[in-house]
Amino acid sequence: MKRWLAAAAAAVVGLLGTPAWAADPSIAGTTGVGVHNTYDQATFPWLVDALDAHPALIEIDLWQNFLGSGYRVAHDPWAAANNCSSATTYAALRTGNRNQDFTACLRNIKLWHDQNPDHPPMIIKIEAKNGYDGRAGYGPDRLDAMIASTLGAGNVLKPADVKGSSATLDAAVRVGGWPSRDSMRGKFLFMEITGAFEAGNPFDHYHTDLEYADYLTGLGGSLSKAMMFPTINGASSTDPRTGDHGGTRAQWYVTFDGDANGWYGGDTSWLLNGHYLCVMADAQNVAPAIDGHNPTVQQAQDRVTQLAAKGATIASSDWTNPQITGFTTARS
Repeated sequence: MKRWLAAAAAAVVGLLGTPAWAADPSIAGTTGVGVHNTYDQATFPWLVDALDAHPALIEIDLWQNFLGSGYRVAHDPWAAANNCSSATTYAALRTGNRNQDFTACLRNIKLWHDQNPDHPPMIIKIEAKNGYDGRAGYGPDRLDAMIASTLGAGNVLKPADVKGSSATLDAAVRVGGWPSRDSMRGKFLFMEITGAFEAGNPFDHYHTDLEYADYLTGLGGSLSKAMMFPTINGASSTDPRTGDHGGTRAQWYVTFDGDANGWYGGDTSWLLNGHYLCVMADAQNVAPAIDGHNPTVQQAQDRVTQLAAKGATIASSDWTNPQITGFTTARS
């Protein structure tokens, strides 16, 4: 693992002349690669294949199964469809049955983590397809408890860890409250966004990120129970924390997500000045467009560097080449 980190650093030195994290050693000071729909078998045969490619972000689509038990991982709601293994040992992660529930996916990640305890920091983006239903026992607390018990709360960077003694999470981030990249080895950070299904549901206006922000407010002194960062999904050249995302909720939004073209077309200095984390999705579509699956390594690394200059902490696409997914450069 140390050899891999040294090689990555050397690659960045060749491009920039200084290590990627020289200007800002925190996790907000670098830009890495995210893999869209990482759970899909067409993307990686097994989830462990994705983890071994060392992306800075993996994405999991989650359906909360109000009519049964568990949390379904799939693009569509009808049945589980994913590359998570039923295995209970690291050696067996490329065997067993796939199409497992979210607990099994977390168990796969934990088994990989135990085998690679010094891995670079990794963001896990959860797209909550159909939101929460606390009345049926499917509220934020249940999902947080599942993450804490399966992956291990100590392996997760939590809002409470970043907030510390600051008045708000936002205040902590604005003065450089994110931990260093070095101290984040072996850690995961969960971003949760409102899913496409819920966003398009005319009968559901209390979206996942709003509900989770309110949940954080309600935790008070028990904030350490929260495992995720509510994330506004939608690119904006201005701070989107207005309207429903404003008021007391605004303090919890320090991570953002959206289409790369939407971010790239505007002034994103507020992202950099605030030290906020930002995922720029469909990175391949920013002009000049490149292949969304198999670009050359140089094309992809150039695109990541291009988006880093616009404030991205993650440039996300369907790239799977480890020479691309493991690339990290300076955010500027």
